[in-house]
Amino acid sequence: MQLTTATAHSWIERWDRQQERYLPDRETMFAVITDAIAARTGRPDPVVLDIACGPGSLGARIRDRLPRARVIGVDADPVLLELNRATYGFEIVDRNLGDPDWFAALPVDQVDAVVSTTALHWLEPDHLAAFYARAAQLLRPGGILLNGDDMPTSATDIEQLEHELAAGQAEREGVADREAWDEWWTAIEAEPELAHAVAERERRRWEHPASNGIGYEQHVKLLREAGFRAVGTIWQYGRRRIVAAVK
Repeated sequence: MQLTTATAHSWIERWDRQQERYLPDRETMFAVITDAIAARTGRPDPVVLDIACGPGSLGARIRDRLPRARVIGVDADPVLLELNRATYGFEIVDRNLGDPDWFAALPVDQVDAVVSTTALHWLEPDHLAAFYARAAQLLRPGGILLNGDDMPTSATDIEQLEHELAAGQAEREGVADREAWDEWWTAIEAEPELAHAVAERERRRWEHPASNGIGYEQHVKLLREAGFRAVGTIWQYGRRRIVAAVK
């Protein structure tokens, strides 16, 4: 059974709603990233590499802001990629970032921007360091990497405060009771139009840590070691940050 655009779109809308349970300011993060791409590249048609692109939510906002942008998504989840293809039609590279040769499958040699949201915390420290190094090589001179993610602190009192801020924000925005991540996955596994993709996801069954525990200072250190000349935070709420790195 083939996945229809209407079915895919409805599942992506549901995905976006459940994601806001964990990221009440998700749309703000997307807006900051897209504005940064536009400001830094100064091009109406930048080539953007969307890392761990999932169903294409960030890529869609980039395309809305920059209709001529070429968005290339990298991910290894067959369910999310099927939703992405059916809804947005972005170029897709089906590769796991844990594979050291993932970049060899890219259809381009250089890009203007590398972006990611709430995904790189899954990479083990050595894999993250290798990813940053590869991203620096892929970017054109002056290109930008933008990583929006949780970046914990080593200070216990501040860490507790950040958790309390996140909980308070979710309650204030009315998203604390939204569908949970695991509930969404349980529901989509029963979707007949995605039976093949669900079976493929079960076959792959990759493992990754819930968090690599890497904090902001460590991200900055790894990015500088990878060859980026300027690194800093361009947006933050609690422990959630968007870190920009310019080649």
